[in-house]
Parts: sequence; C-alpha cells; structure tokens
Amino acid sequence: MIGALLAASATAFAASPPGHYSIQLNSLFTSEAQTLGVYCKARIDGGPVLRLLLDSGAERIVLDRRVAARTGRKNGSDFQLVGVGAATQCKRSAPATLQIGDLVLPGCDTLVVDGEVLEGVDGIIPLALFGDFLVRLDLPHKTLELDAYPPDIPAQGGGYTAVRVDNRLLFVRSLVNERQPGYILLDTGATYSAVSPEAASASRNYWSLANAISLHGGAGAVEGFPLPSGVRFRCGDRVISADPAVVVDLSSFKGHHPFEIAGILGYSALRNSIVTVDYRDSLVRIEGK
Repeated sequence: MIGALLAASATAFAASPPGHYSIQLNSLFTSEAQTLGVYCKARIDGGPVLRLLLDSGAERIVLDRRVAARTGRKNGSDFQLVGVGAATQCKRSAPATLQIGDLVLPGCDTLVVDGEVLEGVDGIIPLALFGDFLVRLDLPHKTLELDAYPPDIPAQGGGYTAVRVDNRLLFVRSLVNERQPGYILLDTGATYSAVSPEAASASRNYWSLANAISLHGGAGAVEGFPLPSGVRFRCGDRVISADPAVVVDLSSFKGHHPFEIAGILGYSALRNSIVTVDYRDSLVRIEGK
C-alpha cells in the first residue's frame, strides 16, 4: 500500500510533457486601484493554492516565511537575493514542484524571505521558469500561453529582437530618449519603468522635486524619484513609452551584470503589450502599444 502511494505521488509530480498550456492571469491592484502587475494561481508541492506574481525580473521562486511554512517548506543555507535596490537576505529552500493547472514543473529553485514579498501575493514566480517553452505573455487579455519550440525561429524578421540573457534575466539593448545607450531589464514585476541617473542626465530628464515613490520588484522595493513625462526606450525598431518613469540608483544591481544597464522596462509600460520570449534563442518580441 505504501509503495502504491509513493508511486502515485511520483506520478503526480512528474514533469509535464511538451505541448500547449494556457494559464489564466489576474491583475494585482493596490488599495488605490493601481495595477502593480499580474499573478497566477499555483500550488507548491501539492499544497494550498497560492497567488504568485509573474516576474520576468526574478531568477527564482520567492516565498515569504509564513507561506513557506504553510507549504511545508524548510529553510536551508543563507542566500543574498540581489535586485535593483539593496540585497535582501533570505534562505534557500529545497527545489519545489510547481503546479499550475495541468502544468507541472519539478525541481524549481526556491528562496524564502522573512518579510512579506508584496501585499496581495504569496510570492513571486520567474518568467524564466517557463524557458523550456516558447512564452507568449498577453497582458491585455491576461493569459500566458506556452508552446513547444518550433524547429526554427529566425533572429531576423518576425518582429523579434535579440536580447542578452544573464542569470535568467532578459536585457534588451536600447537607447533612452535617443541619447543614452545601454541595456534595459525586461521586468514585469517592477511597478514602474526606471532609468539610471546617468541615463536621466544624458537624456535631459533630471531628478524631479516630487516625493520619492517605491519601485516594487522581485527582491523588494527601492526608492525612485518621478521623472517628467516623455521618457522613451528604443528597442530595435520599436519605441516604447516608459511613462510613468522614475530615476533609480542602479549601481548595486550593475555590480552583478558586466555590461551597461541604462534602465528597467516595467509593468506600467508593458501592460498593453503582448510579449513573446524565446529563451532558447535569446529573442523577444513586444507587440502592442
């Protein structure tokens, strides 16, 4: 009997076969009805249903300590979670099995933080977790479509732009306001888009006198100062409005990536777009407004 139960458990947590999977997403709102991002409902190791923020700017699943305890997660060694702001101390946890509807992904790297990850969600799920599929993130219709990779996706044509993938994060070569070159992080988990002080100065978008606001992301929040309207990112042949945008000190984040980072393309700039990501060939296509 025990052997049968173990076999059933192993079958339940077997990786899903290649194919098409459609995941329904939900909007995450603040108390002021501001949209922060999108989340999906998922289970960890067959536990309770969790609300996990979909974050292309995250490298691993992140859970807060309270949720980790509910799912039976045990903490392991110390780990420094590096984000746009100051690094956050957290704990490694054993690799998890993620279940979203019919999709099962075992062996997912998982971290546990002491405090609340973000109000309204139980944790964060990285977009890169679906890198074995061609990812189509339709933000206006709040769906995540996953498909087996076709034999070939041409780097030229089809609207795709080559990206730099570093530590599972997607960086797009860009020009900020047609002046400052550098890479921008594609970050659906960031509340706003952001630019570095150097990019803001070069493009004549200077620090405003407005009060600082929080730029939420996978590794916590960092203060930024609102910029005047008119911030634009040129990515290939597309120009994307980054308004509202803030200026943020990216120096600590830059220290972990060996190339010039000019800013962050956040959820507010992408919420009306369809983003297709080909992690296999390091390509991204952004359609829509």
